Amino acid sequence: MKITRDVVEHVAHLGRLELEPEEIELYTAQINSILEYMDQLNTLDTTAIEPTTHAIPMVNVLRDDRVVEPLATEASVRNAPARKETFFKVPPVIEVE
Repeated sequence: MKITRDVVEHVAHLGRLELEPEEIELYTAQINSILEYMDQLNTLDTTAIEPTTHAIPMVNVLRDDRVVEPLATEASVRNAPARKETFFKVPPVIEVE
């Protein structure tokens, strides 16, 4: 699969990235290099390889669920940089186009 300059520009637009022409050329070359390597990997015979989700055996690393007393409202906002009563005060997020 060959990535074109147009594809890189389109993805940059979707990601709201402003790329210089040199960056577009660089990223196009880098992505093509990665895809060429992936094509090489796709030629390998992996029929005898068991599918895995991790390179090493994994066990559940999460703690056990247990019932605890909830954090008091006052304690939860005690260190807030700005608050209004028992709420965190944050700046408004308004996008104007």
